[in-house]
Amino acid sequence: MVSVISKFLLPFFHYKYLMLQLTQRAIKERYKQSIIGYAWVLLNPLLQLLIYAFVFSVVFRFPLDNVPYPLFLFVGLLPWIYLQNTLTVAALSLVDNSDLLRKVNFPRETLPYSVIFAKAVDFIFASLLFLTFIFYYQQPLYLTALWIFPLFIIQIILMTGLSLLVSCFNLFYRDIQHLTNLILLMWMYLTPIVYPLSMVPKNWVYVYKLNPLVGIIEGYRSAIFNTAFDTGAILWSFVFSFIILIAGYLIFKKTEKVFADIV
Repeated sequence: MVSVISKFLLPFFHYKYLMLQLTQRAIKERYKQSIIGYAWVLLNPLLQLLIYAFVFSVVFRFPLDNVPYPLFLFVGLLPWIYLQNTLTVAALSLVDNSDLLRKVNFPRETLPYSVIFAKAVDFIFASLLFLTFIFYYQQPLYLTALWIFPLFIIQIILMTGLSLLVSCFNLFYRDIQHLTNLILLMWMYLTPIVYPLSMVPKNWVYVYKLNPLVGIIEGYRSAIFNTAFDTGAILWSFVFSFIILIAGYLIFKKTEKVFADIV
């Protein structure tokens, strides 16, 4: 186990400049032919927020306890957008860099890693937008907000494992990129992002919490709104995410020797 973890961490130290270059390239290429360019970093989550806020607060009127729905929604929507965008692009990270795979010798996992870093830049700027909502609604900031950082690490662990898996599998079976989009759509509505956890029928709650994102998203909300943490759900999210990371890394490394032949 220690050997696997040390090999996993190796690219972050020995190939940090390569990962930085790949991350910078991913950011630049994403917006180079866009009219409004980097403004999409803020517009994308803002527009999604407005649409969901209208549908679920005006049309469906979900019951919430003294929390403005846009704030409630934004806390769940931001990390979800980060995960969704990361996995969508990570699925293509090996396919879109076929020339590199054939011609250059480097750790192949740096390609999906760079996607996670590039999308993290979007997430950070979108989080600044969230702070404006905090001030607008005069939401107090509690010390519990510091728990966002360990929760974010759990999310990164989950995303890294999944990114390794989808990038690897999509190289062998190109249907994976389409299947990923369908699974993400279903996953979103099986996660308390646009609706509160209290709406889930009580006899289904334990099964529902097997979804690792439940502990993460609800943990973010507890940190921001200073409510009780569901430590059991958060612990399960960590354990599940760690297992996915190890499995994803081992599968990726086992199959990477044939990547150049497949692309």
